[in-house]
Amino acid sequence: MSQTEKYDVIVVGSGHAGCEAALASARMGHRTAIFTLNMDNIALMPCNPSIGGPGKGHLVREIDALGGEMARNADRTSVQIRMLNTSKGPAVQALRAQCDKRAYSMAMKSVLENQDHLDVKQAVVEDLLVETAAGEPAVVGVRANTGTHYHASAVVLTTGTFLRGRIVVGDQSYPGGRAGEFPADGLSASLSRYGFTLGRLKTGTPPRIDGRTIDYSLTDEQLGSAAPLFFSYDARRALRAGRTAAPSSRSTIADFNEEAWPVRETAWREQMRCHLVQTNSSTHDIIRANLARAPMFNGGISSAGPRYCPSIETKIVRFAEKRSHQLFLEPEGWHTREVYIQGANTSLPEDVQLSMLRSIPALHSCEIMRAGYAIEYDYLPGTQVYPSLESKLVRGLFLAGQIIGTTGYEEAASLGIIAGINAARSTAGMDAVILRRDQAYIGVLIDDLVTKEMDEPYRMHTSQAEYRLLLRQNNAEQRLGELGHDLGLIDERRYAELSRRHNQIEEVSASLGGAWIGPSERANATLQSLGCNPVNRSTRADDLLCRADVTIGVLQALGLAPGDMPDEVASEVETRVKYSGYVSRQEGEVARLRRKERREIPLWTDFSKVDGMRAETRERLSKVRPRTIGQASRIAGVTSSDVAVLLVYLERERRIVAAS
Repeated sequence: MSQTEKYDVIVVGSGHAGCEAALASARMGHRTAIFTLNMDNIALMPCNPSIGGPGKGHLVREIDALGGEMARNADRTSVQIRMLNTSKGPAVQALRAQCDKRAYSMAMKSVLENQDHLDVKQAVVEDLLVETAAGEPAVVGVRANTGTHYHASAVVLTTGTFLRGRIVVGDQSYPGGRAGEFPADGLSASLSRYGFTLGRLKTGTPPRIDGRTIDYSLTDEQLGSAAPLFFSYDARRALRAGRTAAPSSRSTIADFNEEAWPVRETAWREQMRCHLVQTNSSTHDIIRANLARAPMFNGGISSAGPRYCPSIETKIVRFAEKRSHQLFLEPEGWHTREVYIQGANTSLPEDVQLSMLRSIPALHSCEIMRAGYAIEYDYLPGTQVYPSLESKLVRGLFLAGQIIGTTGYEEAASLGIIAGINAARSTAGMDAVILRRDQAYIGVLIDDLVTKEMDEPYRMHTSQAEYRLLLRQNNAEQRLGELGHDLGLIDERRYAELSRRHNQIEEVSASLGGAWIGPSERANATLQSLGCNPVNRSTRADDLLCRADVTIGVLQALGLAPGDMPDEVASEVETRVKYSGYVSRQEGEVARLRRKERREIPLWTDFSKVDGMRAETRERLSKVRPRTIGQASRIAGVTSSDVAVLLVYLERERRIVAAS
């Protein structure tokens, strides 16, 4: 007879989605188990070991604001960090960190192992355990390859690329969830058996090369930040308290020392350098000459890959007019010689990969340590899950990460923390947490996944958020901190500090509306000494700050703003004032949107019976099953007239129900 164990929540998969899901559930006090195929590959970064970037960095800050772990783990293990898009507006500025690949995994493993209410288990989950309750299928646990049954009232699947994974390099292909790891075929069969529709997607990696074989004199250096930067609240609080060291730079990947490990919780460590090279006409000729051997072009791969992270061979064909493409040489950590070639994803044969790379002057003698490869895998189109990330077909089954069509560590972790939160709440009979599009990038991500029919892996960009000026990286805690606290994922001390900072921002912003500066000789002399134009009439402080040449520091020098404001307060006040007109317009749009979002569509709605609506629209609505009028209006192919017809139908049905 098989052994049985009982949990509240079971998480299958220990990638970035699985880690956040398991930690959220356990930190909310629920007995949780996380299953991994290999204890040594927890939170592995099989692609570039980097965290953040536009859109993605915003997600990381939001995960942190909700009490997640990704930001802290990136700060623990970063080898280089910098702010991107500094010449652009605050809505698109974002942190990006290059992390030590092995240290990141080891540090996250330690967090999981030391988390109360959480058990970490190495086993292959082969089947879901499902029973019928109240007339509908409900998950009751999982079965491992050992024969053990693990029971739980909620299960979160975060299987990444392991569902019937197939690795492809040139004309070679073999089963694998990642290089060197077996796929999870049993779960694909299990999901199909319970009625889920599965599709196929593709992702890829570039070759890794030996850093000792790079001629760095022929590259352009890409330096990290000269000042301490961090993703997490914990590290930024330590910085404010003065518990960080000054940074320095290292010239090449070879210059590491043993003191880099063990990593310290919030230390500002030395910055490794990245490097930039360019492809050339010879590189492109080699790729074009071998397209017949490229699985992306000879039929060896038929699945769609990420549009914004294409293979190098796809770029050469799609952008034939370009004379060169940038490739970034990024170290994988302190204690390895491997260098990741960002921008060179490929499934070309290994001999072609080597010739292609050696056509670049700085890489003329390079040696490949790991060949690039593509991987095809099963996924479930996101229209099969609710905005809570609970599946529509099996109650208590939650899905997060690449299994529902995303790509990227940050997207996976974002889905993971919400799936973990809602799985835990479901076991206690509590309502799901659903983030709005105007509330968080995570809300945009989930709404897009469950509403739109995707034909390629989804990757977050700032352009996907229509209210991105409201969803800045630096106000994530103001937007989500209270929710994190209410969920029990943010402690009292942190919440108290957040409240104090919020009050200070409000007070300073209000005070600028009542402070004036006149065209005095002293004031204008100060302005001119700071590189600003003088004033020729009495001007309110907030109006002065709206000028392009005036910063909050100028107001402080003029005595119009407190001189002891923390940097984060000063930055937020300046952004609020300078962009107040745009923010007000977006807030007005949000108010109009919320009226649609408040109008719920009953679960019993039979869209096939809506008269006056095209059959195609009824089919789309039945497939997505939108929860609100707002969500219905965002479904591809649903027009404003369709929404009007739906509203008439819902009102008629409401009256019939009320009269019965």
